Amino acid sequence: MAAADHLTHADHAPEGSPLRDPGVTLRVLVLVLLLAPLNAYFMAYLHGRQVEDPTVVSLFWNVLFALVVLRVLNGILLRFRPKRAFTPAELLSFFILLSVSTANSGLDTFKTTWGTMQGAAVFSDPQNHWESLFGRYLPHGLLVDDLGALDRLWTGGTSFWRTDNLRAWAGPVFHWWLFYLALWSAPIGLAVILRRRWIDSERMGFPIVQVPMDLSRPTILPLGRWIFWIGVGVPVFINLLNGFHVFYPGVPQIPVKIYQTPMLDMQTYLSARPWNAVGMFYLCFYPFIVGLGLLLPADLSLSLWVFFIFWKLEAVFCAQMGWNQTPEFPYMKEQSFGGYIALLVFAIWTARSHLSNVWQAVLGRTGIDENEPLRYRTAVLIFVAGFAYVVAVGISQKMAVWMSIYFFAQYYMMTLIIGRIRAEMGLPTHELERLGPTVTLGNILGVRSLGEQNLTSLSVFFGFTRGMRNIPFPLQLESLYLADRFKLDGKRLLLATILMVAVGQALAWIMGLTLGYQNGLNQPWGIWMPWSCRESWNELAGWLNYPQGVQWGRLEAMVLGFGVYWMMMTARTRWIGFPLHPMGFAIGTTWYMTHMSFPMFIAWTIKTFSTRYLGPKTMADVRALAFGLIVGDVMSGALWILYGLFAHRMTYSFWP
Repeated sequence: MAAADHLTHADHAPEGSPLRDPGVTLRVLVLVLLLAPLNAYFMAYLHGRQVEDPTVVSLFWNVLFALVVLRVLNGILLRFRPKRAFTPAELLSFFILLSVSTANSGLDTFKTTWGTMQGAAVFSDPQNHWESLFGRYLPHGLLVDDLGALDRLWTGGTSFWRTDNLRAWAGPVFHWWLFYLALWSAPIGLAVILRRRWIDSERMGFPIVQVPMDLSRPTILPLGRWIFWIGVGVPVFINLLNGFHVFYPGVPQIPVKIYQTPMLDMQTYLSARPWNAVGMFYLCFYPFIVGLGLLLPADLSLSLWVFFIFWKLEAVFCAQMGWNQTPEFPYMKEQSFGGYIALLVFAIWTARSHLSNVWQAVLGRTGIDENEPLRYRTAVLIFVAGFAYVVAVGISQKMAVWMSIYFFAQYYMMTLIIGRIRAEMGLPTHELERLGPTVTLGNILGVRSLGEQNLTSLSVFFGFTRGMRNIPFPLQLESLYLADRFKLDGKRLLLATILMVAVGQALAWIMGLTLGYQNGLNQPWGIWMPWSCRESWNELAGWLNYPQGVQWGRLEAMVLGFGVYWMMMTARTRWIGFPLHPMGFAIGTTWYMTHMSFPMFIAWTIKTFSTRYLGPKTMADVRALAFGLIVGDVMSGALWILYGLFAHRMTYSFWP
């Protein structure tokens, strides 16, 4: 009861109260720093086990696994040594910091960057003509072109710590380390500037951190409901059965995943024209995605699967009309991009009064930022300093000055969009697949507008703009939300995220390169790498082989997407009962909506049925069910993967 009472008082402690919990204590920091190398090794290990990276979903399942284990141990301390138990603020600080560390090793950061920086040297040959197309435009400093060191990396059976290997990688890795440190520290300023508007005024729900918040409390309420244990039991049974099926094929399996069985592939039933234009269309059942869907508002889960179907029907309609002869028409990605821009413009427009007040505080004309984690002037300086550094790096990579400024301005625009999506909606995925500035600029403006040098330099930065799924900015925003809810020291937590960017980035390179040289990228361990290394440079070769100017059709699609999103958002503000959320329109074209559309349908069905026929009191049971599905799937699924790590065997992967 003492711990619970402490939480209650802390929840309502005024700003600056002595009851304010520091959150990032010495023992939390030491624990995270001890786990960070093991976590980076695990992330690098997954690179060669055909297990999808945990960072492609909003709630990193490896971090949730670690938090559950720590919470179990903390439960023992609460019972027998309550004074030594971790406080909720400490547990949540642990979750945020380990998540930031994980982001550095993610698919859309280290792994894609690693492939891009070596791909031009490894895969250039007389057949693809890369050398004649863009070889003379390749900048230096961020790329590796030592063919001897690269050959040893792809062959394997050697050590990264050899002097000749270290010499080849030390310079580029150090430059990338500095670059990511600036790139990901700068948005702290944006988080502080937007905190009051998004958290205090608009009261964003931050759905992704609801599960960690429940886990951090001394009394975990969902555990007392029978529906929670049903939620746990379903994925545990599925994962056990499917795991044993990998070792003993005679054991039946329960198909829940994409590619697991042809019976889930709807495209096999839609083989006739024009229905074959639907593309990938699977009926998947991922328990933890269903759980995340149950935490969403019903109109949002409805919109996600409805607009996924909408995009499929649009492709079929265009095929029927014969309009799909132009590659990528009807430019669904560009329509989505227009929707995302509308989301950002709408958010900035509604926050215009707050932003004006922020500017007055920066000029010293008001003191409205006295209780903020950082003064607004400091926040602006942090962002401007980081922005100036990354722009300078872009210029050093032979970008034109205006190109570098625009490129990174668009990057931070997309960063804000992801932060808004995460804060307001908490979608299971917030990938902006192939909508980062590298691809959008190359596709829309083309080589005739940008020039060969700018396009080549843009391609160097493809890795961290490819999908933008695992950037720390949403976690930095969540730090401030948790600071508000649990009265912990938000400034200390924000600054600790900078430390974890520095540490996590270094560990990502060390573990990736160590395992790479040991196992060899040309071996089964590196099955994903040949494609990853070529992706950016193949894109560039396509632009250069077929030079084009401004693509007006893509621009028109962007304007259309902007208009559709804006009209839907306007409708939602005027008609309370409007059934669709415009975010479904924007995100419905992404790769992982193929995985998540049917789980969203299941979640919407459960939530709608419960509300309509069982009454609003059942929402606590729905939440407990969601909690059980997420925890049960992640814990039992992660145990199979850990078993594979220690036993050196291929095991069942619960995702994707």
